[in-house]
Amino acid sequence: MRIALVFALLAALPAAAKVKVGDVRAAHAQSPHPYPVGADHRPVVWTDTVRSPGAEFVRVHFSSLDLAEGDFVTVASPDGGQSWTYFGKGPQGTGEFWAFAIDGDTAIVDLHGGGTRGHGYAIDAVGHGTQKLGASPTPEVVCGTDGREDVACHLPETDAAQKPVARLLFTSRGSQFLCTGWLVAGSIANTMLTNNHCFKTQKEVNTVQAMFNFQRTACGGSTNATATSYNGGTFLRTNSLDRKGSKGGLDYTIFTLQGSPASVWGVLVATTKAVAVGDLIWFVQHPAGGVKKIGYWEDSSQTARCKVDATNQTYGRSAPNSQTAYGCDSEGGSSGSPIVDAFTGHVISLHHFGGVGACLNGGTAMAAICSDAGALLSCVSD
Repeated sequence: MRIALVFALLAALPAAAKVKVGDVRAAHAQSPHPYPVGADHRPVVWTDTVRSPGAEFVRVHFSSLDLAEGDFVTVASPDGGQSWTYFGKGPQGTGEFWAFAIDGDTAIVDLHGGGTRGHGYAIDAVGHGTQKLGASPTPEVVCGTDGREDVACHLPETDAAQKPVARLLFTSRGSQFLCTGWLVAGSIANTMLTNNHCFKTQKEVNTVQAMFNFQRTACGGSTNATATSYNGGTFLRTNSLDRKGSKGGLDYTIFTLQGSPASVWGVLVATTKAVAVGDLIWFVQHPAGGVKKIGYWEDSSQTARCKVDATNQTYGRSAPNSQTAYGCDSEGGSSGSPIVDAFTGHVISLHHFGGVGACLNGGTAMAAICSDAGALLSCVSD
């Protein structure tokens, strides 16, 4: 009976879940088709106000966008403090896309037209934020006191490890979610890695807003650095949480971002090396979608360093012997974070589990993911 109970508990282990921060609601707005012709300085030729009363943030969904060359649409906050610009048929080239998030319940959509008539745009939905981006839910696994700090507390030592880590905001099955992801060295430029339980389809990748440098400028400070966002690009590969023969239970998704974020933020390198209990680690994450934090210490008094507590484990439906455990603190939204070897700066595990034992978190060993992903990842052995 005791053995059966242990297996039942392991099967029910929670993933360090993506955080739901909103839903999708109907919205209706469109420009004339074709839209009016403007002057040479490209004034605003059409404006719509998209409002979702009570929302903490909004994401406008364009069901179609088709603009003449040189014309553009901006989606902005009423005070202009936040503004995103879109050209042609949008970032995916299909006319259909989710604009990046605007804080508050109102977005102003302006169409800047020139001397040529384009078709225009249509809006059919809005992502309604039910929680402020970065507001903290109940922590999943904080063991004792919370040892996480601003990444600025450990610079420049951890700079190369923290820069490629981004907050991921995305839409899935009618809801808005947050996870963490990171740029990884691979055969395709601007490749990112996160969890399968965050998302696993091209449709979801199309909705991704990957925000880099969302962090404090100083240790313990209150000023944020200037952040930069990129659209999701191409879905490359995934592996489900459920076992599927010897290649199952690895819980990863590989995809690309548009633009050239890797040239700005760099990449992390995954390693296939065998790790050992006691190896020191860094746990870079966006807990609850908030500003970037680092797990460097296991406790707020900074008496215990984050380290590997167990290797070659099997938790829940993970692939056999694929899991690494650590006592470093995590929170909902930390899913997909890199667990970095403090000595080499290489990634040893992909964080995805909370509550895997005596107040431990768990990640899938990158050795297993590297083997499964093949040439998509450029893994090293040290």
